[in-house]
Amino acid sequence: MRMLILGASGFIGSHLTRYVAGKKHDCIALCRSGAVNGHAGSPARWELGEAVPPQLARGVDCAIHLAHDFSGEKGAALTVHSTVATVEQLCNAGVGRQLFFSSCSASDMATSLYGKTKRAIELGIQNKPGVVIVRPGLVLGNGGLYGRMQNFVKKFPLVPLPDGGYGKLPVITIEKLCRGTLRLATMHPAPPEANLFEKELSSMRGLVLEIAAENNKHPVIINMPSAIIRFLLSAGEFIHLPLPVTKDNLDGFMANQYSTHQSSLSD
Repeated sequence: MRMLILGASGFIGSHLTRYVAGKKHDCIALCRSGAVNGHAGSPARWELGEAVPPQLARGVDCAIHLAHDFSGEKGAALTVHSTVATVEQLCNAGVGRQLFFSSCSASDMATSLYGKTKRAIELGIQNKPGVVIVRPGLVLGNGGLYGRMQNFVKKFPLVPLPDGGYGKLPVITIEKLCRGTLRLATMHPAPPEANLFEKELSSMRGLVLEIAAENNKHPVIINMPSAIIRFLLSAGEFIHLPLPVTKDNLDGFMANQYSTHQSSLSD
């Protein structure tokens, strides 16, 4: 297959690029930096707001949309407009399959900017032919939000968790996510949406304890009301402190505990 990955330099994108190329598919990686760690191919420079060069869209069997601008409200608006326009462009170019990576926090009741943005894109592209809305859980691996959790647990003896971290979260390993994504890219017919996370949910507390055990650490978990953590994160962002998570990350985490999406993974 000839596959196009937009936003290929991020945590999920770089893993997918290497995985797809390793399965001998022709992988075109598009990203703002023009470089994907560990990928021997030749990624091209591209960013949200730009059209995909027609020569790169030609002959593509599947496009995977991962690009996201995290620079606040302005970046969210750019992400929505550009993603919907790019999906339309690739549909018109004859791309028969497109996978848009959304979020379990995406819903009409979303409280985080990230969840609202993903939901707006879902509404803009749903029912388009060949488009699959993919909702992964928290992706476990050496990167992304989970990677930041790992680094925090390794460095600090005290770990504050919202409401003790007992709330349940949807999770999936990066390896299983790559396998599931490639299956969605090749299966016929494809479903209009797929929720890629384990049927058995995990807790943030359990994940922290697993990270600690793997690294021979013994952190003290502090049970802290989520409202207080949210206030502290807001204050830290206001004074530009480097934080492992943002207020919006926390809102997304909390929303995932009440997500109504059901896992699409088979036993």
